[in-house]
Parts: sequence; C-alpha cells; structure tokens
Amino acid sequence: MAKRFSLTASALCVGFSGLLGCRSDDAGDTGPAKPTPSTGGVLAADLPYEPCLDETLVGEFRIELAERFTSVGGKVYDGVTPSLVPVQRASEGECQLLAPPNFLCDPGCAASTQACGEDNECVPLPTAHDVGTVRVQGLAIPIEMTAGATTHNYSNPAFPRLPHPGFEPNADLRLIASGGDYEKFELRGWGISLLELGPEPTRVAAGEAARVTWIAPEQPGPARMHVNLNLNNHGSSKGWIDCDFADTGTAEIPARLIDGLIANGTSGYPTITLTRRTANSTAITPGCIQLLVTSELSADVNLAGLQSCNDSSMCPDAGTCRPIERFCE
Repeated sequence: MAKRFSLTASALCVGFSGLLGCRSDDAGDTGPAKPTPSTGGVLAADLPYEPCLDETLVGEFRIELAERFTSVGGKVYDGVTPSLVPVQRASEGECQLLAPPNFLCDPGCAASTQACGEDNECVPLPTAHDVGTVRVQGLAIPIEMTAGATTHNYSNPAFPRLPHPGFEPNADLRLIASGGDYEKFELRGWGISLLELGPEPTRVAAGEAARVTWIAPEQPGPARMHVNLNLNNHGSSKGWIDCDFADTGTAEIPARLIDGLIANGTSGYPTITLTRRTANSTAITPGCIQLLVTSELSADVNLAGLQSCNDSSMCPDAGTCRPIERFCE
C-alpha cells in the first residue's frame, strides 16, 4: 500500500471504530448501500479529501487514469501489516519526513505467514478477504468485479473492455461492495484529469526548499497532489518525504525536511512521484478502506553534488561508479 498523509478530519481518526467521517451507516441493513455520512448528499466536486491513516488501512481500491489505459482494482485484508505503517520523523506544513518502523524479532518470523510487529513480536500476516460483488458506477461503462478465487484480488474484467479514458472529467464515481466476509460499503470519487509534469525538473539541494511543478488542471475539484520524494532508492537506509498539496501546479517541500532526508543517506537515481488523486474512505469491521482516483507520474530528481551512474564510464574525471549505490565517487 502506498504511504498516506491526510489533511482533513480523517487525520483525527483513532482506531477502527472511532474513524471520523469514515464509518459506514447501518451495517446490518439489507437494503442498498448508503454513502458515508461525510459524503452523503455531497456533490462529487465537493467531496472531502479523506484517505485512511496508515495505522488503520486494511483495504484500497483504485481507479487509475494513465496515458494509455484506465484500470480499476483493489484488495481488502483483515488487518494492518506492521511494516507498512511508517514512523514520522518530522513534519512541516503539508509534508512529513517518514521512515519504516524498526522492528527486530529474534528469533525471526516465518516469512510466509508472519510479520514482525510491536514489541518485536511475530504477528500473523493479514489475509485477503472477499467483500462480495463490487460495482463501479460513473465510468464510461459500468463494471462489476468479483474477488479472485485464490488471491481475492479485484480487477476490471477483460470483457466488456473498459474504454480509455474510462471516465469523463468531473464524473461522479461510485464503488459499491455488496458485502461478503464483511459488511457492504460504498465509496465515492471524482473524475480527475490526466497528470502532466512541468517542464523543469525537481532540484534538491541541502538548505533549500525543493520546488515541484506540474500542469495545473482547469478544474482541480476535490483532488490533491500527493508527492513522494525518495533520495536513496539504492541505499541501505530508507526514508522518504510525503506531501499532499493543493492541485495548483506548483508547491515547495520545506528545506528542513529536505535536510533531514539528505542526512538519512542518498544514492543514485533519486526519484519523485506525483499522484493527482481524490481520496474517500469508510470503516468496515477490520479497519479503514479507501477509494483513490489517481493519475500518477514519476521523474528523476536533480540532487546537487550527486552523479548517478550504471558503470564508471558515466563518471567524470575518471571517477568510479559504486555498483550497489549507483553514484560516482
């Protein structure tokens, strides 16, 4: 699962049963699925931005708009994988500096069935579950999905083929699960526009804020720009910056967080990933589940003082390429 940072009431959600604006209504009712209280009666263009918190996230569905295809899919688990809940090292404005949790179980856990968790104890890995028939409305054609027999993955069927683009701009998108191992639920999204990056690359340097640019949409609607910056893709120490910006075409990652990320270590081919997305969530028995409508692009980052390489022929002044970290020295 991707890492997340909510700037709305979902940031106040605590635990599984106390999610604000993330609770399904009348779970025992056998009638049609109802909108979540936080989005009931709200126009799609006015939907709040409410991704799940990582510590409660048990399932995700995505409607992805790419350059050449549109896809729909998702999966629901019965719990949270501890290693997927990052630790916040610092935060400023709309950004946070994150790192993976530092768990150490001794003896080690059975990799196929367990994960190392809190108090350095092995816990069972979450299992995927069937949430019934999942219908998606508001697309170019309505689609219906059922869980895979073994993996319990949901994906749009090969026939009828989903046209591309799979939805119109400003579309009112609704995902309705009939209920299976858990209660039924409904999630909503909005028809975003295809993401285009700005002409200037992202430059990162110590002591400076990093400017991020993209082409602003004519109508941003309820979408925000989720930004993930990683300067150590080939290093042993992991860390990253996540931000959720207004979809205005430009934003800055604070210098203090940039310095913290550089101090964590750097390696060749640093990257930045931008995701235009809407986010809507609700609660089911094991935790929080969300629908993201996304358009995503990744790009290389210009990191001051770093020359990326695949071999030493790419290094200036007869330098040497470090084969694992993939930068010149």
